[in-house]
Order: sequence, then structure tokens, then C-alpha cells
Amino acid sequence: MSHVKNAASYSRLVDICTGYGGKYNPGRPTLQLKAMRALLNEAQSSLQDVSLKQDAYHRILNKKSSAFDGLDILANRVIGTMEALQMPEATIEDARYFYRLLAGKRATLRPPIPSEDSDEEKVKTRGFQQLSYVAKASNFFKMVQMVNALPAYISNEPDLQIPALMERAAPLQSLIEEVDKAKVALSIARLKRNRILYRTNTGMVDNAKLVRRYVKVAFGTRSGEAAQLKDVRFTKQKVR
Repeated sequence: MSHVKNAASYSRLVDICTGYGGKYNPGRPTLQLKAMRALLNEAQSSLQDVSLKQDAYHRILNKKSSAFDGLDILANRVIGTMEALQMPEATIEDARYFYRLLAGKRATLRPPIPSEDSDEEKVKTRGFQQLSYVAKASNFFKMVQMVNALPAYISNEPDLQIPALMERAAPLQSLIEEVDKAKVALSIARLKRNRILYRTNTGMVDNAKLVRRYVKVAFGTRSGEAAQLKDVRFTKQKVR
């Protein structure tokens, strides 16, 4: 059962208890209708907050993905431009180094893997990949800085010109930071929601269980009032 369904069940529980009128009069403050309505409002507000934070997180996540999409292809085109301009091979190799980091490729080929019957000791190698967004942002920015320092680099393709490359590189790091902030905000909102709904003794679900017990005590376990609550179901989740 989802968090939303739990809140909907609690809303139904409040409506049922309200329908009992003055007969519903628990001594425990948290079971009284005013407190139940306040807890319901708090739960619904937390659910809405999670929804808003989740939407914001996915929007900035999509924005980041779009910004990083095709960086390795763009870097490869920059290298092709340098090759067409017949720049020194050492300079082009420097650009290829950053491209390999962006694409997650190795600078050199892997050594051959010995066969099972070989007496040679197997060589353990570490992956050369730097595919995290932070690494990609850093490596692309370094490549653009390198190209920017080359007076001979000239391109008539708009997206390969220095201003366009700088504009593409500039927001990458800030987008990573925005995603991190949005993720933290979503995590905090979820934590708050979970505590409101599922906190032991004071959470919404546990409060609903106490309401059930009171109704059985006040009206009888076989009463029509108790029977009304049989279909009002909740699922409790573990919270930290």
C-alpha cells in the first residue's frame, strides 16, 4: 500500500469517527477528532511536499542529462577539427586524452590475458573509466580550456567554435550541484513524511490502530461501529 493510500485511509477513518458524533469521545488527546484532523493535514502536507520536491529533482536531473548528453561526440568532433587543421600530433594527442576520459576508453590497450595453462602470473589491471558526471564536467572543461589556448584552432561550425564550447562547459558543474541539492531536499522531505506517517506510537498508522481499539472498547467489538473500520486498512513501513 502506498503512502497516499495510507493517508486516504486515515482520512476515511476521520470521517467515520466524525460520524459517530458525541459518542466518539476518547480520553487520549491524540485520538480526539481535532488532533486526528491536525495529523491528517500534516500527513497530506508532507505528501504534497514530497511530490513537489520529487518533480523538482526530476526536472533538474533531466536538465543535467541533456547538458551532458553527447559530450564525448562533441569532443571527438573537436579532435577532428584539430586534425583537419593539421595541428601538431602531440597537441592532438593531448585532446584525445581528454576524449578518452570522457568516453571511458583506455589510454592504451589491455595487456593480453594469460591462458589457464600459462605459467605467467596474471596481471591485475584497474579500470580506466572516469564516467561520473563530476569527472566528465572536469575533463570536458579542461579540454575546452586547452583548445581555447590554441590560436590556430578555427572552426566555422557554430557549436565547435570556442564561445559555444565554453558555453557548453560552463554550467556543467553547477548543474551537478543543483542535482545534489534537489536530491538532499527530496530525501529530507521523504524522511519527514515517513516519520509523520509511520513513527512508532505517534505516527498516523499507529494512531489509527489506537483509534480502532478505542472504538471497540467504546462501542463493542461486534458493534456496527467497529465493523465499519474493518475495511479501513493501513500498511506500516519501517522508518529511521
